[in-house]
Amino acid sequence: MLRSDRGMGGWRRSAAGNEKDVAGGVGGGVPAAVGTGRPAVDRRSLLRWAGTAAVAAPAAGLLAACGGSSSSDGPRKVRLGYVTSRTGPLSSYSVVDSYVVQTMQSLLADGVKVGGRSYPVEIFVRDSESDRHRAGIAATDLIFKDKVDIVLVGGTSDTAIPVADQCEINQVPCISTNAPWQSWWNGRGGNVDMPFHWTYHFYWGMEDVVATYVAMWRQLGITKVGLMYPADDDGQAFANPDFGIPTIRNFDFQLISPASSGYQPGAASFESYLTAFKAAGVQAVVGIAQAADFAAFRRQTRTADFTPKALTVSKALIFQEDVRALGSNGNGLTTEVAWSPSHPYRSSLTNKTSQDLASDFASARGRGWTQALGFTYALFEVAVKALGGAASLDREAIAAAVKEVDAQTIVGPVAFGSQSNVPKNVARTALVGGQWDQVDNDFALKVVNNSGNSKVGVDAQLSPLPTPV
Repeated sequence: MLRSDRGMGGWRRSAAGNEKDVAGGVGGGVPAAVGTGRPAVDRRSLLRWAGTAAVAAPAAGLLAACGGSSSSDGPRKVRLGYVTSRTGPLSSYSVVDSYVVQTMQSLLADGVKVGGRSYPVEIFVRDSESDRHRAGIAATDLIFKDKVDIVLVGGTSDTAIPVADQCEINQVPCISTNAPWQSWWNGRGGNVDMPFHWTYHFYWGMEDVVATYVAMWRQLGITKVGLMYPADDDGQAFANPDFGIPTIRNFDFQLISPASSGYQPGAASFESYLTAFKAAGVQAVVGIAQAADFAAFRRQTRTADFTPKALTVSKALIFQEDVRALGSNGNGLTTEVAWSPSHPYRSSLTNKTSQDLASDFASARGRGWTQALGFTYALFEVAVKALGGAASLDREAIAAAVKEVDAQTIVGPVAFGSQSNVPKNVARTALVGGQWDQVDNDFALKVVNNSGNSKVGVDAQLSPLPTPV
């Protein structure tokens, strides 16, 4: 059954390296991504002090689920909660989310086994409205109104972090994805000496992004890179000098960043970046951005007559629709690829291949595949695996089972805390390099470097960014 509404102790990794920055920023081009001069605040304590009372009794009428919460009559049901960005700037994710939720509603129609017993399944969906505060409200509604047993969430750090925070505070198991693990971990004040108890996350990390980007840039003979990033959790992870993009200097790259802090999302002008990049002879620009911000930057690169060998951007280039909106400016853009139809993994629920999932989605929604499809699908795979390993529907039992998950999913293996240099609440997934190619007036994301995962085949040769026509 589907119900829906309508409506800082971080993980640090030291990186010694030569410094060849030639322009701008704090410390010769290293952005001030960490440290504000203010005393450190324990995020968990702050949330408990300021937030618990506020969310313990959600306001009536806010994001109310269609049909209300599950009835106490009849057999006990497994209640899965899912937070999506149905509206707002992140609404592109909702097309994937609605497809996956409907697919799971069908696949789980016969119920799931927990502690040796079979239970029917209900899925409750709440809208974050692409807003951090509303994402937190959506999570508390799932917890207190819908009384879910476990919460699932994706859709970037802006959604995953506030949802996970509320689940940790209110002692409800939560699994998240679609955000760099350092954004999720550091953005929540993660502490390796005191791991989170209720919340777990799987996705790639900045170490994977750096390795993938470096491999692609070396293919093009690039040695000088410009960094731009927003003032949000994802931007801070990208700009972090210990594990983010600045560590490319360890691989003999020069880094130029003209700002000492990130730009505000929705910025109208990127002139200061473009001026600095042109003056420094930047050969590639790297960053993470929302689609609208990158579209504005891309238009201004043409106005400034700036054509580097590569524009390598995360998040903004996930959806084919966003690349299409760029017109010819979308051709040749590079990004990471976390999942594709070429990935050699199968669904643990149906045994269908990645190509099958991509084809089924295209047929059902009339759209091309997107990386988020694989990870949103895998969220439910991991949840079902955890429920199958739980002794009962007690939340502590479910959380204990999530901790021990070792799942083979459509995006590859997911096992929390199984990898070195990764917190116990995190499972890392692999990356390959991709490039958007304009073919017959449309765009296809092709794998152009598989050094991060040799199991994924290469689709095409990497090409320099073409000169605008």
